[in-house]
Amino acid sequence: MHGPVQETGRLAGGVTGGGPPAQAVPAHGAFRPAGRAWRRAGTAVFLLTLAVLFAAYLRLSKTYPENSDEANILLMAADMLHGNVDLSGWNVSDVPFITTELPEIALLVRLFGLHLNTAHIAAALTYTVVVATGMLLAKGKGSGVRAVTRMAIALAVMLAPQPGVGVFVLIFSVGHIGTSAPVMLTWLVLDRWPDARPMAKTASVSGARPASLPGGTTPRTPRMGRWYVPVIVAVLLAWALMADPLVLVIAIVPLLVVTALRRESSLLAAAGGAYLAAWCGARLLHAAGGYTQQPVPFALDPVSTWYAHSRIVAHGLLEMFGAFFLPGNAINYLGPGNYVAAPPLSGLPEVVAVTRLGLLALAALGACATARRFFRRDADLVNQLLLVGVVANLAAYIPSSLADHTALNAREFAPVLPFAAALTARTLGDRLGERMTGNRVVAAAMCAVFCWYCGGLAHQAAAPAAPDPVANLEAFLVKHHLTDGIGGYWDSSVITVDTGGAITIRAVTQGCLQPYDWESKPAWYDPAGHTATFVLESSGSGYFSRWQAASPALKELGTLLPAAGPATLNPGEGYTVHAYQANVLSQLPLLAHC
Repeated sequence: MHGPVQETGRLAGGVTGGGPPAQAVPAHGAFRPAGRAWRRAGTAVFLLTLAVLFAAYLRLSKTYPENSDEANILLMAADMLHGNVDLSGWNVSDVPFITTELPEIALLVRLFGLHLNTAHIAAALTYTVVVATGMLLAKGKGSGVRAVTRMAIALAVMLAPQPGVGVFVLIFSVGHIGTSAPVMLTWLVLDRWPDARPMAKTASVSGARPASLPGGTTPRTPRMGRWYVPVIVAVLLAWALMADPLVLVIAIVPLLVVTALRRESSLLAAAGGAYLAAWCGARLLHAAGGYTQQPVPFALDPVSTWYAHSRIVAHGLLEMFGAFFLPGNAINYLGPGNYVAAPPLSGLPEVVAVTRLGLLALAALGACATARRFFRRDADLVNQLLLVGVVANLAAYIPSSLADHTALNAREFAPVLPFAAALTARTLGDRLGERMTGNRVVAAAMCAVFCWYCGGLAHQAAAPAAPDPVANLEAFLVKHHLTDGIGGYWDSSVITVDTGGAITIRAVTQGCLQPYDWESKPAWYDPAGHTATFVLESSGSGYFSRWQAASPALKELGTLLPAAGPATLNPGEGYTVHAYQANVLSQLPLLAHC
């Protein structure tokens, strides 16, 4: 007699009534090859997507004209490549990048040479790594449709920053956007190997006991099992903090706040250990004769300015999200209330920007959902860290003097974009994935919107590269045998690198023509080893193309050195060259008190 129990036994693969084992359901191991094949296919698609994104971002990076920020980073990386690992003799900016972007760019210089194009390759590669890390963090430990949905949402948010400000902030200059990668990598470690227990609160407000398991046992709070996780977290954060002080705001402080709230002692110690390790590392580098770092120019502005700062921050956020469609896009800061405006969007780019407002709304919804659950016992640790990182970055920036510029300074809060992308996907991705699985219309609509955004990126990437802004000037200088000189910061190292050293221009201050201590080496200004026979001025309309020496300094220099032929040459395009018969560098100490 074959009853239901016997049939169940057969389906389970057991032996009933002495008969042979049923073959209706294959053993679990039979699915493993298929599972591995799907994982390999998914990995291949992921890598192919990153390759396509890198190609698009490289083209986008080239739509912004080069400047000396890129060139100086290349020079530092080349010096590191040739053995000066601690950048001895360098005056770096307030962000040294010593452990993150500089080693990466040194490797790229080795592969592609010391060219401005290498800087574009580095910028595109860095943002591609940021996107990849953000997608993996968004994915979590899930799989299937929900995991794909999460990754797609994160990618959609980060996909296409707008040409101009968005490209400058994310895919052009070496800046804080690269710092978000090691921070998200640290949170990824916490997500893959959870080491934190749930928040130390009772199961309910009423004080009810936790639900019992079968047999009357009470579930236990997860114990701290993986001792190495806090160590890895401390090492990764110390590595990032040595490169960028912003890590203190977007990672160390959030980790301290969240782990203190969760009463998690090991990760709290990891945050403190990371700060201590980075502090000791910086002191050791300084003691060994390494680079000199400029202080962070952070100061609080009056409360009356904060509203104007908030408007500029909103502008920068819209540009990074690819959703700024309003006219009056001010991109250059010339002085208080004096900006250079770019043409407003029109046509397809404007339509794409309008539709991308939906992503900004989605990110706001995800942040609100995380904030609503922030103090609950089952709150997600990584989501908490991402939200506090976003809030801390904006809260530190808006009241500061750094915000008293155009949206180009959005680079100071660039990590907000990938943090928001990962947070949005982790918070809302599962719900959207369920709707896609249960409703083909919703799935088709979401796929269509994603393809629309990809089309917008393709349209942007098809734009021609920006023309070389100094090509005509370089030809003029070579024709007149003017190969060594001094000038403004933005026109100095970019010409030096672009010409492969055939023309060398060193940056000096505008007032008294003194060495400019920002991403430079004092050895450049030593008259015993270097010569400068001209001063280059620029009267262009933008912030990156305007530098004119103070009249008293030029007048005094003219009394110290005889002019060479015509005292003043006009290469055109707003440039002016003052040529001299002797080494200008030897006279700089005499101009220090002009």
